[in-house]
Amino acid sequence: MVKIQKTSELAKLSIAALLLGTSIAAAEDVPVVNAGGTKVSLYGRLELNSAYEDGITKGLWSADAPKNSNKDAQGRTTLSVARTRLGFNLEGPSKEGEPGLKGKFEADFAGTGGKNEEFNNFNGSSGFRIRQSWGSVTFKNIGLTLLFGQTDDVVTPIDPPSVNPSSLNGAGNLGNRRPQIRATQVVGPIDVAVAVTHDRLIDSDAEKKNPPSSPALQGRLGLKVPASWAGEKANLAFGVGGLYGKNEAANEKDDERIKRGPVTYSYNADLSAPIMESLTLTGEFFMGQNLSRYGDGSLGQKLLDSDRSGVKSLGWWGALALKLPANLSAATGTGTESLDDDTRLAGKIKSNMFIFGNLAYNFTPAAKVTCEYLNLATSYAGKDGKESDKDKGHLNRYELNFRYDFK
Repeated sequence: MVKIQKTSELAKLSIAALLLGTSIAAAEDVPVVNAGGTKVSLYGRLELNSAYEDGITKGLWSADAPKNSNKDAQGRTTLSVARTRLGFNLEGPSKEGEPGLKGKFEADFAGTGGKNEEFNNFNGSSGFRIRQSWGSVTFKNIGLTLLFGQTDDVVTPIDPPSVNPSSLNGAGNLGNRRPQIRATQVVGPIDVAVAVTHDRLIDSDAEKKNPPSSPALQGRLGLKVPASWAGEKANLAFGVGGLYGKNEAANEKDDERIKRGPVTYSYNADLSAPIMESLTLTGEFFMGQNLSRYGDGSLGQKLLDSDRSGVKSLGWWGALALKLPANLSAATGTGTESLDDDTRLAGKIKSNMFIFGNLAYNFTPAAKVTCEYLNLATSYAGKDGKESDKDKGHLNRYELNFRYDFK
């Protein structure tokens, strides 16, 4: 039996309409459905990304600047609703003394759209993508949580405060989402998380024939302490971690390219530090090898030849977020990723750097508009190690983002 709790009459009608596939105006109260003892709450956001870029690049948004600054291009304008999200939070049922149960399902429309991927994502007609789908069991008496499903990577858990749809992957920010089994132990201000995750092979086409033979491993040691100087609810958080994957196909005889090669690994650190009540510093650092399927690390370069050494890279980003009067907020940041000299290939990207700044205005706590400027600077490895201006690129992106969050 399904009961609707803690809502006004309009909210009750809203949930009933949702279950029946109809629509009705939203209520101010949070709609909660109690199904068999499990509390289910709806959340999500409506989002429009509109941007002008002064160069023609591939994909839905720019992750790097084209060579020679793309001087002959007139630029392009894009508008997309692909990052509109819909999700459900679940809790229970559990009796007194039993472990706590939670779950989450979240999806958007920024997935692959097949042959007409770019057109479809701009028009919101395809590209359905599952972002989160997991359930967790928490043993409160010992501080242990077990999670099963798809969620964010354990390492590099923070994103820059930018509205760029790429989350600045491939330019200093690492990490993505993937299926995993995770255990998190909390002891006072310290938490330790360990996960076995699906280890995508370096060549995704090869993976269709030969899935990975073993999962990857990720781990993080975190510390969180109160930051009383920045307010009662503020916390200073710091973490270190790493990941490891074997890069081995289940049957390596079918394709010579996917024999066991140099392993994937990274060493990571992250920081969230309130400086004062209205100002927060965040940032991350990583160094590792063969990270193309971890947020386009290694500048997206994939290892297809087992005789090559691994693609080694180093990246970082840092940002400041500021709360301002009159419902305004601002953020600025920079970051970069570069390849080790020994693993650069002629004509391929050898470094990528971003600088951004934005200003946001909240119409209400649930709706805001953000204006952002982003500059991407990309360097390419020249022939015989030599580099000229033709091997560099710069791209400017001007973005207007509107978000309406509901929960």
